[in-house]
This record gives sequence, C-alpha cells and structure tokens, in this order.
Amino acid sequence: MDDLQLQHEVSQLLYREGLALDRQHWDEWLDLFTDDVVLWIPSWITEHEQISDPQTEISLLYLNGKNYLKERTERVVKGMSPASVPMPRTCHAVNNIVIEEAGTDSLTVQSAFRVDYYHHKKCYAIFGHYKHQLVQQDGWKINNKRVTLMNDLVSEVLDVYLI
Repeated sequence: MDDLQLQHEVSQLLYREGLALDRQHWDEWLDLFTDDVVLWIPSWITEHEQISDPQTEISLLYLNGKNYLKERTERVVKGMSPASVPMPRTCHAVNNIVIEEAGTDSLTVQSAFRVDYYHHKKCYAIFGHYKHQLVQQDGWKINNKRVTLMNDLVSEVLDVYLI
C-alpha cells in the first residue's frame, strides 16, 4: 500500500470516529476499537507536564478494555448518566493527521482535534491532541487512544462522546 492510500485510510478512520460520536451511533463507534483498547486522558501536573501512570495517578478518564467503553455508552443511552441528560449535541473536527510510525500491522498516528458542543443551552469547546495506536484487524482498528486536553478545565461533563 502506498503512503497516500495509507494516509487516506487512517484519516477516514479518525473522521468516522468523530462522525459516529456526533450522530450518537454507539455500535458504529465501538466497532472502530479492538477488544483490548485503552482510552486515556491524563491530567496535568503543571502547565507543561502530565501524569505518566494511569494506575497510580489521577487521570481525567481511563478506560481499559472495550467493555468499559461499551458500559459508558450504555449508561448514556439508558439515561443512567445524569450529567448526560439531555445528551449534548457535538461536532468533532480532526485535522493535522500525521502517521508517525508505520509497521507492517500497526501505526502510531498524531492529530489535533476540536469538539464543539451544545449542552443546557450553552456552547462549549474542548481541544487538544490525539495519539492513536492502530492495528490491523480486518482493517484498521484503534488499539490505544491517548487524548491530551489543552483546555483541561472542563465546564461541564467529560465523557467519551466529547473526546
């Protein structure tokens, strides 16, 4: 596969992830991940240093395994997440997608993102950087997603549909 085709496939995967979240198509979103996926939003220690170990330090969000992602989406769908009622309307924008490392069956991808959302009649924005680890499993799947929030003072709720 040539570099242009690979860039296209990776970009489409990241765009589909944002679109599935915006449309609240939870099954489509979950299908983009491996069973052993890790989704991590580390917290900041200082203005320029983040935590390094989600097992011993406090994270903004840490979900280890697809079952935990599914549990979060089920809570939202069933109305068991009071902070998510009503569900915010979101608009994910992903850009500056760069493949940093490419192996035969794995990729490391960096990108920038912004999520605008409307909740309780107010508009908010979250922005930062993604680092995705992708693996080949009947196409590219997300095996690890690290989210660096640049504006980590979140006005309301922080959940999977906002990142």
